[in-house]
Amino acid sequence: MLKIFMYISLVVLLFSCSTRPSVPRDLPQEELMAEVLADMYQVESLLGQTRLSYNSSKEDKVSGYYRFILDQHQMTKAEFDTAMSWYSAHPTVLSDVYEEVVEILSRRDAELKNEVNRQKEDAQAQKANKLAGRMSLWEDSTKFNLPFEANDSLDNRIPFHVKVDSLKGGIIRLYAGYTFKEGGFLDSAQIKLLACYADSTIDTVSYQIHKSFKRVNGNLSHQIGQAKSLIELKGYLFDHDTSKYSTVSVEDVKLTFIPTLRAEELMID
Repeated sequence: MLKIFMYISLVVLLFSCSTRPSVPRDLPQEELMAEVLADMYQVESLLGQTRLSYNSSKEDKVSGYYRFILDQHQMTKAEFDTAMSWYSAHPTVLSDVYEEVVEILSRRDAELKNEVNRQKEDAQAQKANKLAGRMSLWEDSTKFNLPFEANDSLDNRIPFHVKVDSLKGGIIRLYAGYTFKEGGFLDSAQIKLLACYADSTIDTVSYQIHKSFKRVNGNLSHQIGQAKSLIELKGYLFDHDTSKYSTVSVEDVKLTFIPTLRAEELMID
């Protein structure tokens, strides 16, 4: 993966000062090309290779995993080759695409680390479930499609407000899946949670949701100690600059309280 980033950085450095044309409408646009190339680089990384092999002139020479990636993006080998020929002939555009590839790979790496942390918390929660099951706190719809209709007068940030009964000693987890659609103008948003306590203090946590035409998961976890009583949870599932809009599907929303165990409780069979 390090060699891939070095290669991309070299391309960006060489061509960053050239004149920049627009991508023809009949070719895959920059965001889509970046997603495809990022998928291919990830495959190469997993296979232990350092260069892509997309220059073959015959369909039967394209490896199965590349064909699968193109199928996922509804693109043929011929369309991909034509697009790469155009981008290669216009290095200033290609350099921007490679910059986006680096950002996508970095985001995926961060999301993977977030998922690993979530799995560690799940392992801890499994022990807690022996004494008390996790508590579902979400009572609203679990799916939203943005933007809302103008005549609905609904807040496109999808605010939420949940009152709870003095919760202590556990983990609050807020989760939702996000799939961006074409036509929006936002590149990112936040899933934001405010934990309000009986002593009038508030903890605020957030997680950045980056634009992707594939589903990305937003995971927020917040530890609630034994010394403070949680009485209210509020926030936004899609906090963003309200002067812009995005076409996005938000689904599988979950807000959960997971009790944690003290050391003496962990010894109970």
